[in-house]
Amino acid sequence: MSVIPGTITTNNGNAVAGSSKVRMKIDVTSDITCPFCLIGMKQLLAAIEQYRLLHPSIDLEPTIRLLPFQLNPALSEVPQEKGQYLEKKFGKEKMVAIRGMVDDKLRAMGVKPTTGGLVSSTHLVHRLQTYTLLKHPELQLPLAMSLFSLVHEAGVAPSDRSALASVAVQHGVFPSLEEALRFFESDECDAEVKRAYTMARRVGVTGVPFFVFQDRYAASGAMGVDEFVKLFEEIIRRSETISSPSPTESADSQDSVSSPGTAGTPYSATSAGAETKGD
Repeated sequence: MSVIPGTITTNNGNAVAGSSKVRMKIDVTSDITCPFCLIGMKQLLAAIEQYRLLHPSIDLEPTIRLLPFQLNPALSEVPQEKGQYLEKKFGKEKMVAIRGMVDDKLRAMGVKPTTGGLVSSTHLVHRLQTYTLLKHPELQLPLAMSLFSLVHEAGVAPSDRSALASVAVQHGVFPSLEEALRFFESDECDAEVKRAYTMARRVGVTGVPFFVFQDRYAASGAMGVDEFVKLFEEIIRRSETISSPSPTESADSQDSVSSPGTAGTPYSATSAGAETKGD
């Protein structure tokens, strides 16, 4: 395991001498409309903090990238009412049960799910997130979490260009709404995102969220905070060398942006907390 000696500061302000920095690359293949993706991201971020509390001698430094996947590529940019869409897909009784279960899980992670909401194509979101990864990698994660909130708490359609542009400007991805809207009118990052869809299918991703750690260890679904912590512990235990490029270095490679990881990894975990394409 490759570690960097140094010190870290605990929550009480005390520095821990001789601590080690562990860099961990985490690729998350996701789709913005998938509630399990939001739940999984919330669990992942909480697990990082929990790991740091449990292992104060190890400074876990993650590099998180969100990669594209579409659960329903057939959706257009024309919004549909989410309740009607899900009722048509699952039937009313099953739809009510699913929404109740999912909303409970969202609330457990501090999310206030909308009672309504809209569904539409998520391609514009993936273009925006990929552009941000390439141009401003340090902004991608906070941007993505705001976009999740926009869709699942505010109930905004993921194809709402004005809303997406506003969030992008708020996070500093673009200097103005006009420039953000011009991005959506262009085809910038369109080819990269479509290549990512293909790559995800090629390596066998059928459900999201799909997590790949250190390009080697895969896990599927919103597993829970404790399970993510155990996974971190196992990966760090197994790894003889832990290193990853900086977000900027990662973004320079088209393959690294397009690929969600390697199938058939040594560590594999599955969970019911995942949404699969075509379900």
